[in-house]
Amino acid sequence: MNTPKIKVLLVDDDVLLGNSIVEELNKRGYEATYMSTIYGVSDAIKQLLPDILVFDVEIGRENGIKIAEDLFKRNPSLPIIFISSHHEDETKEAGLLAGGVAYIDKPFSPKLLSAHIDRFTRMKKPTSERPEHIIATENIQLDTRNRTFILSDGTIIDLRPMEYAILKKLIDHFDEIVTREEIYRAVWGKDVAYYNEQSLNNYIRRVRLLVEDNDTGMALSMHRNLGYKLGRKQ
Repeated sequence: MNTPKIKVLLVDDDVLLGNSIVEELNKRGYEATYMSTIYGVSDAIKQLLPDILVFDVEIGRENGIKIAEDLFKRNPSLPIIFISSHHEDETKEAGLLAGGVAYIDKPFSPKLLSAHIDRFTRMKKPTSERPEHIIATENIQLDTRNRTFILSDGTIIDLRPMEYAILKKLIDHFDEIVTREEIYRAVWGKDVAYYNEQSLNNYIRRVRLLVEDNDTGMALSMHRNLGYKLGRKQ
């Protein structure tokens, strides 16, 4: 039986950006529809019955947050993700208070938006089973499809390719020592010409900060001459 596609309605007055986002979402298996204006959005929601609404904060001269607040009152079960080049805390707070489930700063990667869409549509349609592309240990989750790091409070962090490879290796071997050689292979595969001690040290440092500075209750410890271990913070 085919799983119904997640329906996404995107509203953004940047036509070039809007079309590129929708094209990428459709490639990723969503059923995405794009609108460049606020006019007709209510009718589109009624006709399309989207699972989630992705809404720009500033659409032409219109305040997207105020418009979205009205849409939320009429469609309280419809998750709204705000996207914007306005990075001020006050604007983000206003968006969340207006009914937004998330606020993503522009520019953003398609996989980060995809991770947010997956998360909030999954919350809307809960299931007893965790999706296959989510692996978890303790208070952290790794989205292997979108390559993002999900914290216990739902915060989604976009990972660089090397960070993702290291973190996945450590989570796959939670509470076990993973040697540097194993991490090398996870990051660079068999292409030993790219092995770089300092580069690996830098990525290990970034992964440690991701784990230890985000209240995960986890710690990444180094075991001299052996390797690294992801485990509970002592």
